[in-house]
Amino acid sequence: MVLALTGITLTFIINGFRNAQAIVQGDASLRIVQWQFKQARETAINQRRSVEVRFTPPNFLTVVRRNIPAGETVISTAVLEHNTQFLRFLAQPDTPDGFGGATAIAFGVATNFMFTADGMFVDQTGNPLNGTVFIAQPQKSQTARALTVFGPTARIRGYRWNGSEWK
Repeated sequence: MVLALTGITLTFIINGFRNAQAIVQGDASLRIVQWQFKQARETAINQRRSVEVRFTPPNFLTVVRRNIPAGETVISTAVLEHNTQFLRFLAQPDTPDGFGGATAIAFGVATNFMFTADGMFVDQTGNPLNGTVFIAQPQKSQTARALTVFGPTARIRGYRWNGSEWK
């Protein structure tokens, strides 16, 4: 009887640990993406140059400064860890900001995404750009996170999926 109760207790503890581990890993991946966006914005403002954020699926980000008169300089690179990828689960709705689309990197039809010297987030033609980046570990919805960017002010906001809504 004692062994059975011990086994049941250990099962609950191990499952709780796995869920907590997935939540912590999801949060860590969101912080990586947030940091890259914040670094890109601050670099653009401080160095008075356009700074582009590039995504290479499944899990690679690059921040690149555009030089004058030509060329570019890689400012930073980041890899999402723990098998986290740019991924949006089909059953999940958009974030409360409503900037997302059907894809994991949802910035409309824009092909380039950059911060300008005045702190705006714009597309390749200079138009303010709102969008969302969804990240998660495949098969683990509790790791789902989203980062939204509001173009005119470049406000960056992170969201966590709690199983029923974005918080």
